[in-house]
Amino acid sequence: MMRILYKIWSLYERAVYNIVELFSFGKIVDSDIKKLVLFADFCLVGILSSFVSLGCYYVVIAINADWYNVGYSTGFIISVLNSYFWNSNFVFHKTDEKIKTLIKTYASYGSTFILGNIFLYVMINNFGMSEVVAPIINIVITTPLNFFINKLWAYRGKK
Repeated sequence: MMRILYKIWSLYERAVYNIVELFSFGKIVDSDIKKLVLFADFCLVGILSSFVSLGCYYVVIAINADWYNVGYSTGFIISVLNSYFWNSNFVFHKTDEKIKTLIKTYASYGSTFILGNIFLYVMINNFGMSEVVAPIINIVITTPLNFFINKLWAYRGKK
């Protein structure tokens, strides 16, 4: 199964690279294109993880809308594990120090999880925002921060 995923990921990266190269009109050097592809990889993983997180969240609030923090927490735990799998194997190619990297990944996402929980509480309780819309805004705010924390700390020096 991993072999198939690696082939699909390789095709995806090659397509992203070619698209960036095509639209750069030769003005972006190879090393910069690779950095853009890395960010695109991380964003794709972020999108996948966001669907996992939101799926967990919406299942819990369908049971009881007052449990939005339980849903957010459940989504966080499962989606970070999902992100760790994809980022370690496909984005940053970090195959050594698995436990240490997993702990750093949870710590990285944990900081934005706390921030996100505060935002979620304020958006729902102080601004009256829908518990369906608030986590989507949360993801838009916290994803770029997660990229920089993961790139510079959890997966430092890779790719």
